Amino acid sequence: MPRTIADVAQEKGALLMQRDVDWRYTVGEHSWSFSDAQGELRELPLPNVPQPNAATALAALRASGLKVSEEAIREGIASAILPGRFQTIQLQPRVILDVAHNPHAAGYLAGRLKSLPKTGRVLAVIGMLHDKDIAGTLACLESVVDSWYCAPLEGPRGATAEQLREHLRAGAVYGSVAQAWHAAMADAAPEDTVLVCGSFHTVAHVMEELDAGRAGGK
Repeated sequence: MPRTIADVAQEKGALLMQRDVDWRYTVGEHSWSFSDAQGELRELPLPNVPQPNAATALAALRASGLKVSEEAIREGIASAILPGRFQTIQLQPRVILDVAHNPHAAGYLAGRLKSLPKTGRVLAVIGMLHDKDIAGTLACLESVVDSWYCAPLEGPRGATAEQLREHLRAGAVYGSVAQAWHAAMADAAPEDTVLVCGSFHTVAHVMEELDAGRAGGK
């Protein structure tokens, strides 16, 4: 933690709760545990949101003084979802949306993908902003992605599909996120996984395509 955070907390009179100082958590294969000055919670359900986020939220809740039962905490952890964060929206093929756009988030995403049963290929629709760490983000995902579908993002911050392709061993270039998305879905077998990632913008474009498809099917 930067020292400036502690300085500002002291200046504002804010309660500063630091991980591994005031609270801790450990993660097992099927559950996790949390501890702070109030005690320990064991065998918590693994969350559907990033583990550090769930632990930090629990630390804030317990420090807030709000009276929440352990049963409600366990239920909340098990049911909480964050749209666009490892969000599975379809099976056969499995379609996962994740807005990961930096190496840290991409590393977490890669770990989640590796934890899934291996049933087929992973086809990744990728679009990023050029001011992000493109090389580092893609490097974290290359070991879990079998085929890349590179798409440009519009606007002055959008990276071109060609810029993304430069950092990959192999990959196809498309003129838009929609084109890359439809190509990936056309190539996917029922046992495959189609991953949409790289930016909130990329995920939003695919959600628009899905909404349009549902509207057209009515």
